[in-house]
Amino acid sequence: MFAEKTINDLLDQYFIHFGIKNQKQDRVDLRLTRYFNFRLKYILAKKRQVLVSKELAPKITCSPYNEGIIEILYRAAVGYDLNPFQSKESFNSDYHDLLFNDWGIHHLHLSKDKKNPKDFFNSRTGSLLFVRFTDSIAYFIDVKHHKDPNVWSDRDLLRIFQRNWESSIADRQSRSAVGWFEELSDEDLGVLRKMGYTTGVEVDGEFYMLLGHGQASTGDNMMAGRMADKVICWIGENENLFRLDHQRFVTILMDRLSM
Repeated sequence: MFAEKTINDLLDQYFIHFGIKNQKQDRVDLRLTRYFNFRLKYILAKKRQVLVSKELAPKITCSPYNEGIIEILYRAAVGYDLNPFQSKESFNSDYHDLLFNDWGIHHLHLSKDKKNPKDFFNSRTGSLLFVRFTDSIAYFIDVKHHKDPNVWSDRDLLRIFQRNWESSIADRQSRSAVGWFEELSDEDLGVLRKMGYTTGVEVDGEFYMLLGHGQASTGDNMMAGRMADKVICWIGENENLFRLDHQRFVTILMDRLSM
């Protein structure tokens, strides 16, 4: 591709500046996909309405990490950065967060403290807070331990979400899928996910498709792939701009990459 070096240079600068782990790729479209993998996982710092499930609410005060949970709730409400509570792998563009890709749910560690004062990430905790973010709302679902059986494909997360905010995922219900998935256990869902499949899920008689963005067989976020494709298409349509006004080409490309 005529703009391959330009794209790689921009991505290199971005990854270095923000300390994002990444691997060199033979294909520029795959590298763009991995870039968008990171951007989708990154939690934008913005004020959101905070909603706490009735299952989580009584656990907060008795949790040994209650201060950390309260800090996270506060940060979500006022628009402070929540990314230090994420997994360290969230800053690895080649890491596939299968729970996020499939169901659109983030998991946050609960410590307010850092192992070293200069660290970006807070200390890791065995207990994790599961949250679904939209542009305007943070849905706080539950706290679970990362060693709980099938925690990453535990439909109890969806069951709690359904009981508390069913209307917010009503558009993901699939009436035509009734009868497809009732034999799949939480463990089955986890196995299929690791094999690269995106499948629907049954929760208490309701069937849902694409609660998250879905994933490709490579494990990449499907939305990231579509975003990369749009950038590649734009580049292909603007070869003349690349030749005649390279600086303007770069400026527009950076805008399309949200840099």
